[in-house]
Formats: sequence, structure tokens, C-alpha cells
Amino acid sequence: MSNSMKKYADFLQNMSGKILLGCDGFVDETYEIVEVRRSQTEFTPMKKLKQFGELLVERADGGVGLELVAKRRCEGGFGINTGRVAAYLGLKPCLPGLYGGQTIDPAYHEFEGICNLVSLGDPALTIALEFSDGKVLMSDLAAVSNLSWEQFKTHFGEEELKKMFSGVDILGLGYWSLTANFDGLFQGFMEQYETLTPPRRMFFDFADIKKKSSESFIKSLELIKSFNQKIPMTLSLNEHEVLELCSRVGVPRPELTPAAIASALTVVREKIGFDELVVHTPEFAAASNTKEGEAYAIQERQTKVIRLAGAGDSFNGGFLCASLGDLPLKERLVVANAVTAFFVTHATGPTKEQLLVQIEKASDK
Repeated sequence: MSNSMKKYADFLQNMSGKILLGCDGFVDETYEIVEVRRSQTEFTPMKKLKQFGELLVERADGGVGLELVAKRRCEGGFGINTGRVAAYLGLKPCLPGLYGGQTIDPAYHEFEGICNLVSLGDPALTIALEFSDGKVLMSDLAAVSNLSWEQFKTHFGEEELKKMFSGVDILGLGYWSLTANFDGLFQGFMEQYETLTPPRRMFFDFADIKKKSSESFIKSLELIKSFNQKIPMTLSLNEHEVLELCSRVGVPRPELTPAAIASALTVVREKIGFDELVVHTPEFAAASNTKEGEAYAIQERQTKVIRLAGAGDSFNGGFLCASLGDLPLKERLVVANAVTAFFVTHATGPTKEQLLVQIEKASDK
């Protein structure tokens, strides 16, 4: 084994820590669109998201009739998709969220033994249209939007909350743009650390920044910034979200190249007062960290893709797991890239052995 691979093997062998991720829960019903139907059992699916968009524009003055074919009904959301990675790597993350009222929804049965699922109610529903190069997600957000910290606190009680938030190494909160009470949930999380030992890091995925007003966005950034000295804050974005973030905070739009994005992240990070910013794209990942500066890792675009929904969350899961040890920033990006590559080609998270093999395949490690 080469020296470069030995550091990853040693890290995975010794990786440990408590991960707490909240606080959503979706069931994804995923479909593909029929482009050409040849027989009752044979059809050609619409492969490109751009093709779907062009069809909508072409028929904008009339109507569009489409045939859908179900691909899967499965789990969805920041908590479960991010936590899956930690679970498959041998950790047992605690995932408070919406997984079922009276019983756990069948979509989450895979996770009952490997995660600590703590359910507050029924999940929200997402209809996903999946293409080879992207996806369209349409969600009924009532369940997630109505979730508040008061509901969270009442459901668990003080003793259970103390147990849940004690000894946490990585704390995560996702889908700011889909959660109406995000700021309240965040403040509730922070209240727990007025008396408990704070986690080593807190991790965010805001999702679609464009959905919320600039006023709401800046308010959330300022709120998170106010706790950054107590708990180092990490914000993860995709290639579209980082451009929107730059626009919202007055930073010139960077080119979508690894070095340019990493450099822009430093400017934005210093401006918004976060400890760490991370960007993931199909071709590379980049990051800027207060102590370590900038880094990026090239990622080969996967060609044998079988699942895209959850790819960004899988990257997040890989990155936050890599943050449990002492891997340098570049190597944490390599781990996260490898998790993403495995997920989109296998539709599940990698074991430690599978992740090591995937890292070995990477040209940039």
C-alpha cells in the first residue's frame, strides 16, 4: 500500500465519534419520464434534464402530457442521506427527524439497525424526476415547515435532550431553504450548549438559497456567525449555490474552476464570518478553512450513474466523517468525493473497505 493510501486506511480504521444530524425527513417517490414507448415493457427514458426543460418551454402556451415510470420509493432528506454515510462507515449517527408517526415508514427500515432514528412524526413527500445528468425535486413541505423547536423540545423532554446533545463531535442541520423554522431550530440546538460541552464542529447544508429572500438569508447568516467562535461552523454548497451565495453577499461571480472557487470561498468566508466553506461539483470539490487555507480535489465525472438524488448529501456525509479525525483539508475533500462517486454508481453508502477502493481509483488523492 502506498503512503498516500496508508493515511486513508489508518484514518478509516481509527475513525470514531458521535454525530447528531437534524431535523427533517422526506419520502422520495422517484420517476423517470418516457420519451418513446415501443411496447408495454420497452421504452426509452428522457435522459437529459435540459431536454425536459426545452420541452416545457416549447409547449409553454398549451399543455404537456408525460408518462411517468416509477423507479423507487425511498428515504430522503439531509439527516438520513447524510447519516447513511456515517452508518455504513461503522458509526451510529443519531438522527432526530420525521420518519413516521405511529411506526417508522418502510422507506427507512434499512436504517433502523444502523442509525439511531428518533421520529417526531410523519415525513414530508418529495416527487423526484430523475435524469442522467440531474433531477427535479418537488416537495410537499407541510410536515417539515411546521416543525418547530418547541415541538422538538416538548416531544423529547429535558432529560432526553441532554442525553441526545451530550458528547456530540459533529452537529448538523440541513435544508435551511425548506425549513420555515430553521433559525428557531438552530437557536434551540445552541441552547443545549449553554451547559453542555460544545461539539467540535457544526455542519450546514442550506439547499436552494434562491428560494428565500435576501433579508431572511442574511438574518440566518448573522445568527450562525454569532456562534462561530463557540462552535466552528461549516457551510456546504453545490456549484449553483456558491454562485448565489457570492451574489447575495456582494462577491464577484467566480469562474467554475477549482482554484477560482477556492479563492472566492476565502473572500466569502471572511465576509460572512464562518470557519469553513465547502463546495462540491461533479468535477471537483473545493474548500476554504480559517486555519488551513484553501484546498481542492479533482473528481472524475461518473458515467455509470444509477442514482443522483442524495449525491450532495452523500458528499456532506463523507466530508463530516472525514472531519472526525486529523486529515488535512485536501484529504477530507478526497474522502467526500470518493463517497459521492460510490453513491451515484451504487445507490448506497460505502463500507470502509469499499471507500478505500474508491479512493484508490481517484487520480487526485
